[in-house]
Amino acid sequence: MYFLTHILLIGAFLPTVVGTNLLGNGDFEAGALGSHWSKSGCSWAISTTEKRGGAQSVHITGRSANWAGLGYLIGTPDIESGKIYAFVGYIKLQNLTPGNLYHDVIVKLRVETLDGANAYSNIAIHPRLRPGAWHEVGGDFKLPANVKEIKIYIQIEEKDVNYFFDDGSLVELVPDPNWRSKAESNIDLYRKATLNILVRKVKGIKLKTFTIEVEQKRSEFAHGTAVKAKLWTNSSYSFYNDFVYNTLKPEWAVLANTLKWKGMRWTEDNLRFDEANATINDLRDHGLSIRGHNIFWGVQRHVPDWVQSITDPAEMLIKIKERISEAVALTKGRLKHWDVNNEALHDDFYERKTGNVDITMDMFRDVNTADPDVKLFLNDFAVVNRGVYTTAIKNQAKSFVDNQVPIHGIGVQSHFNPIEIDMTQLKYRLDKVAEAGPPIWVTELSIRGTNNTAKAISMEDAMTMYFGHEKVQGIIIWGFWGPAIQWPEDTLTTDAIPIVFNEAGEKYVELVNSKWRTNWDGRLKTYKNRRYFKGDYCVKVKKDGVTLKTINFSLLKDRKLRLKIKGTNDKPTVAVRLSK
Repeated sequence: MYFLTHILLIGAFLPTVVGTNLLGNGDFEAGALGSHWSKSGCSWAISTTEKRGGAQSVHITGRSANWAGLGYLIGTPDIESGKIYAFVGYIKLQNLTPGNLYHDVIVKLRVETLDGANAYSNIAIHPRLRPGAWHEVGGDFKLPANVKEIKIYIQIEEKDVNYFFDDGSLVELVPDPNWRSKAESNIDLYRKATLNILVRKVKGIKLKTFTIEVEQKRSEFAHGTAVKAKLWTNSSYSFYNDFVYNTLKPEWAVLANTLKWKGMRWTEDNLRFDEANATINDLRDHGLSIRGHNIFWGVQRHVPDWVQSITDPAEMLIKIKERISEAVALTKGRLKHWDVNNEALHDDFYERKTGNVDITMDMFRDVNTADPDVKLFLNDFAVVNRGVYTTAIKNQAKSFVDNQVPIHGIGVQSHFNPIEIDMTQLKYRLDKVAEAGPPIWVTELSIRGTNNTAKAISMEDAMTMYFGHEKVQGIIIWGFWGPAIQWPEDTLTTDAIPIVFNEAGEKYVELVNSKWRTNWDGRLKTYKNRRYFKGDYCVKVKKDGVTLKTINFSLLKDRKLRLKIKGTNDKPTVAVRLSK
């Protein structure tokens, strides 16, 4: 029997998966491949000169097709229907084929069921790998019913690519029935700090008519929403703005489309910035922090047509620099974040057009030079809602860190269907992304479906997992009102006017505006060792309902607030001392 322990440690971040490797000879230290490793349409040899760990690896050459190469066959009872597994391995490309700057490596899964049918899927896609280094490849997957056998194999579209492979592993991810209680423990650990309120009084003061009010003005953990600038600046939709400010009450916002290159310059000679500019100003006037989305979008269909028509690499580089200069000049000092090259794992438009395989790194450097104060993010999908790009974005972010590229966060978009949210897989994927080092932001949370009860349950589950994860620093929902979002079934409200929350929306605001905030009032006395959600606070000391003292401070670590009531009952004063 194979054993896997799922650990969520309180007080430290550690990868959560340990357990028995189900792959025989996964490290290739044996002299032969073994009975389960396959070499379809290729040649193999044990290499002692190239190895990631141990003394040797396997060398794959002479591939006859894109599917040809290394694979592993494993069947029941070693693997079981309905269970979740994670595959990890390391590949080193030996060569590039003519005309290519890099190659995509896909980890494929073939599932054979008891009736003899075969189904194929991608476990993971790893774009733009180059020779010279070992790259982690792999991902997680859940097996369907009636499984007889599976094959995990490596696919590279260009058949003349040779490669080395080492340190393969396959482990079962065992669901943790206590994940919620552990997440709640982590919420207390990572999201709260202790505030001791210590009260003293001089002789003659009676405290029975003194009260204290504690109000959290802002959360350290970011909560926010996408907004549609076209509606924001239209007086006919003032109810939309009012709903955001007075009901949703976010502290962060992102403009869904108007800051994109295509949104700002549909044609080369026509700058469209008025709506974005007015929306940014209004949001900032109301105290919201703003994410910039996005300077570039690496997926070709989202690039302005006039940019797509550029064929000269030198001209493309000029236009890239002009775009950075303009975007930064128009927004400098007003945005907290920029998504620099959105969804760069899903297409390579700028790499192809410039011939520069590191163009995204250069974009980050140039934006940082133009505005050193704004935080720069990678942002991609199929990272946590599906695991196809989980390891890829981890590798991408880590390469930025290793090359001293100014990266400040990893955006994981999180567009879910309720049935997709498996908490075991979500936890594994978050932990995998966290291995890269930079903070994680949930930049585009949405849950699709017409069953609002199911959406509410999924909303609470996903947000609890995110809020309880040490590396996650913020959650931005990708809009809330059907007529103002791309996918109306993602709505958290009714479509009617006035806007009213549906069940999923009610759950969202309950979490971010109530459950995960600290607000209370009571009689003035000593309150020791109380845990408060981290953020900015306003504390008021009152007598007979009249405010005597207002204290504003940030609580990001344990602190002591000492209050001394002096004077007389008729004319009291409050002395304050707050520890650093």
